[in-house]
Amino acid sequence: MSVTRIILDHVNFEWTIVGLKRFLDYWYEGRSLREMSELFRRPEEEVLLLMIDFSKRLKIKERPNGVGANDPMYIKKGVMSAKKRELRKLFEDQPVYYACPQSDFIWEEKDIIAFRQMWKDHEPIRHIANRLARNVDEVLFLIIDQAELGVIEPRKGGAFGKEYKREKKKHSIAV
Repeated sequence: MSVTRIILDHVNFEWTIVGLKRFLDYWYEGRSLREMSELFRRPEEEVLLLMIDFSKRLKIKERPNGVGANDPMYIKKGVMSAKKRELRKLFEDQPVYYACPQSDFIWEEKDIIAFRQMWKDHEPIRHIANRLARNVDEVLFLIIDQAELGVIEPRKGGAFGKEYKREKKKHSIAV
């Protein structure tokens, strides 16, 4: 019989409309993950999961320094207002919003063990996802879980592993 485990079971995925609107403000103001975590008085992983969720839903634009501190991004007042109004659609059937609603947080222990070895071998996250027949986001959540537990260590190239290549990208103004 295979043992299963729910990852990130201690994380609060619930967000209010006020929290989501504040998150948009903080994102475009250039605030870092750490700073947002302090402002929301929530653990960094909870804010990070919202970042991932909103990035997938194209609610936020990529920033040059990612989750680190960034210069503020110019966004027209009307565009920001429209983005905030659009957030209401996320609350159609429920009083709160749950980040990452389509993600599967249930893992078999044998897959977690296989993941740890691939992580140690610097396999790229895409390869890990393919081998485990999971999507990349779910593997990213497992990385967060395993790092929190202290089971895996940071590695050169991070999630990209041995495929990591530093690129300089031009980042423009958000629309």
